Amino acid sequence: MGCKNDSDLAMERGIQFYEWDRIEEAVLEFKYVIHNMESQAKKLNYGEIKLLSRAHHNLAVAYAKKKWYRYAAVEAMKAFELFPSDENRKVMELIQKKSQKKEGPEPNKGDSSK
Repeated sequence: MGCKNDSDLAMERGIQFYEWDRIEEAVLEFKYVIHNMESQAKKLNYGEIKLLSRAHHNLAVAYAKKKWYRYAAVEAMKAFELFPSDENRKVMELIQKKSQKKEGPEPNKGDSSK
C-alpha cells in the first residue's frame, strides 16, 4: 500500500514547493493534479474527489499568496463545489473578501484569451 500514483506525488511536491515559498512551482504541481484527475472525472471515487478538491483548494491558496485573488476565488469555488467542507467554505469566503479589495498583479500569460 506504499505505492502512490502521479497525482498523489504531484500533490506532495506542490505542498513542499509551497512550504519552501516556491509558489510558481507549487502552482504547476497543483495544476498537474487537476488536469490529470479531470481527464477521468466521471470515474473518480470518493477519495479521488477529495484529492481533486484539495488540489483546487491548494491552488486557490497559492494564487491568494501571489495576490491573484480573481483566480484564487475561482479555484476556491471549485474546491467547495467538489467537497463542500467548512474548511473549503472558509477559504472561499476569505478569498472572496480579499478579491473585493485590491487585486495584485496579473500572472504572466502568453495568450490573453481565456
